[in-house]
Amino acid sequence: MAYRSGDMALTFLCENIPVIGPRFKNREEAVKKARQYLDGISKTAGGQRVTPVIIEIKRQDDGRYSIILEGFQHSMGKLFNIDELFLKRFSKGLKRKMFILTCFVEKVDELECLVLTEGLGAVLYAPYTINKWRP
Repeated sequence: MAYRSGDMALTFLCENIPVIGPRFKNREEAVKKARQYLDGISKTAGGQRVTPVIIEIKRQDDGRYSIILEGFQHSMGKLFNIDELFLKRFSKGLKRKMFILTCFVEKVDELECLVLTEGLGAVLYAPYTINKWRP
């Protein structure tokens, strides 16, 4: 099951590893964007343990949370209206200090995750993301 809001989606692989990224209605567009991300990550990272993509967690005025994905000097998208239980599950997944960046394709009654169907995704090291959020 995937959580979706705004222009982003979030799901888990093996119940623990967060998979996050933008969602698209057009499959070709999603594949193209996922490949651009992979190219950009390989150019930016250059073998270093520096992540070109950052996940930021912010508390909303209504008590719920937003997850903002930033990379390549701009915002990649935002998930909003996340309750504390879902955020705790997400944070538990980030304790391994990594997440997978991919794209999702909206289909009728389902969401296709390109890391599963096309193998298009990047495992990113996120050592400080979990430290930013406190309930």
